Amino acid sequence: MQSTENKADDIYLAPTLGPLTGSMALRKVLDRLSEQAFRYVQLSAAQPGFRPRELSKSARRDLRATLSRRELRVAGLDLWIPPTHFLDSTSVDRAVDAVSDAIELAADLGRCPLSVTLPSVDEEDCEAVVRELAAHARAFGVQLADHTLPPARRSGVGVGIDPAAVLSIGEDPASTVASCSLRLISVRLCDLLRSGARGPAGEPRDGRLNVRIYRRAIATCEFTRPVVVDMRQWSDPWSGLEKTALAWHIAGG
Repeated sequence: MQSTENKADDIYLAPTLGPLTGSMALRKVLDRLSEQAFRYVQLSAAQPGFRPRELSKSARRDLRATLSRRELRVAGLDLWIPPTHFLDSTSVDRAVDAVSDAIELAADLGRCPLSVTLPSVDEEDCEAVVRELAAHARAFGVQLADHTLPPARRSGVGVGIDPAAVLSIGEDPASTVASCSLRLISVRLCDLLRSGARGPAGEPRDGRLNVRIYRRAIATCEFTRPVVVDMRQWSDPWSGLEKTALAWHIAGG
């Protein structure tokens, strides 16, 4: 595999760790990613072993040390709570507590961004909850990346872009990135295949994402954080990661 470092604009790729650990021990996954010149990983605060309640302060330090020994860092955290949980009186407290705990974990892992999906701005009952979460994130020096579609304007909350999700509603990912350029906190790299499934970028016959135009839009926004290779639901994450990294670097050539 080619190096994941982009020498031209210093944008790195950050694979989502969860899909790679299904049949391989964590340390072996990290070793393999390091050998392939990845420098960042994206974690899930809902994945067993990485849930905030499972990681003591010492365990968080150990995790950072384990990554550091392989020259890896945490690009960000994901916490995909269904937006409806913030609107239901029977689940909102648990949802808020989960996001709050994930914010504190993100702070301990290097103040990395936390990606979530909040309810639409049309849901007025949720705005007090959003303000509470934004204030908690600000207190810990963590940025929230809201993946709501269409992208929402909220004080204290930035935007996350998932191209597969954008394509699923008939919109153009590059245009969406450009329209949110000043509010971008997290940008992902993945595709929506002709079958309707999520998949790797760079599939010439099956993919819908124009990687070159998408990458150009990201570069134009002067986005310098790692781009998350989101491998959720991919049938073969390792092979897909290689194809996606190659497509990304060809697009930048």
